[in-house]
Amino acid sequence: MTAFTHQQYASSYVVMGDQASVLSEIFHSETQIVIWHQQMSDLAIRYAESFQQLHRHFSIREILAPEALGDYLKLQLRDGEGKEDLVEAIETLAEMFCYLFELRALGFRMQLLDRAMCPRFHRDQVPCRLVMTLRGPATHWLSPEQISDKDPVDAFNQLDTGDIALLKGAGWYGNQDKGVMHRSPAVPLNDWRLFLSMDFAN
Repeated sequence: MTAFTHQQYASSYVVMGDQASVLSEIFHSETQIVIWHQQMSDLAIRYAESFQQLHRHFSIREILAPEALGDYLKLQLRDGEGKEDLVEAIETLAEMFCYLFELRALGFRMQLLDRAMCPRFHRDQVPCRLVMTLRGPATHWLSPEQISDKDPVDAFNQLDTGDIALLKGAGWYGNQDKGVMHRSPAVPLNDWRLFLSMDFAN
């Protein structure tokens, strides 16, 4: 099975960029996935890399106003080098997500995983979901040319660790039969990944 990373397409199905402004491209009707190749700070990366040692088991799901997320995470996360940097980065991302979609609150999920959460390719029944892998293997997704009746498929794309992606779902207006096909990656034995997502909450 071959994974293709950062592949470019002639269509506007996927839009990629190195600036946060690329996220607004999700509003184009043809676009189903937008990828921001964002760079976390070294301290935030250091905290993410030490996450399993600090927490062992970790899973949170909450509906929060974006301005409340930082204080909430400070209470949930154990102290370690880079904690403040990671919390600030996530809070800023939440504020951007809510500003982009004019939301007062978001559904926030953050999990430490040692196996694939959703191992089969699927479309989400939501308007749009933000996904980010802070540590470990990141989300797989398919271009229209790669969608197949076969499972597993022969080729797929994979986000990079640290990439921020907006995945349009079947719940987006006028997108009932569309939405990007994606799945969770397999996690190698004795390895782990740290994943977060943001959803519409109103």
